[in-house]
Amino acid sequence: MTAPLPPMPSHWHCYRWTGERRTYDDESVRRPPHLLVQDISPQEWKQIAAASPAFMASEVPPLEVPHWLLRPARMIKASFEAPDKASAWYRDQITELSPSFLTDHDKDPARQAERFAAADDRLIWGGDVVGGWYLRGTGFASIQVVACSTNRTRPTIPCPMGRGAGSGTG
Repeated sequence: MTAPLPPMPSHWHCYRWTGERRTYDDESVRRPPHLLVQDISPQEWKQIAAASPAFMASEVPPLEVPHWLLRPARMIKASFEAPDKASAWYRDQITELSPSFLTDHDKDPARQAERFAAADDRLIWGGDVVGGWYLRGTGFASIQVVACSTNRTRPTIPCPMGRGAGSGTG
């Protein structure tokens, strides 16, 4: 017997970070203070996040994608209720950054088209979308679209907006 899928998310929050590779490689501020292998209550998630001021203040992407939802709402770059709008935001971010990508492989239009199609598919079924690229010089860029209310990986993490609905920006 297969467990039923969680409900479709009511919205997606979008995050973008660019910075130095060595900052991204410092995992200490990218993880909350406790490693969790199972879900806990929304209140317990809030307590764990509050116990780590460095994690909460960091704008560097967390190691686990749904952990973005533990961070303050001010880190959200956009929110969308429709998966196609969230996917369009993701595509726009990559298109904007593409000239700075370190490798021709990452700049390749066919490769990008595959990435965009995969993002569309993943968002349509309620998943998260993550992309990361090395940039010219010593930079790194991360673009992430995170399902919220509910996230399929961590369904009990509460929405950073404080309720089940999106911010209305999409």
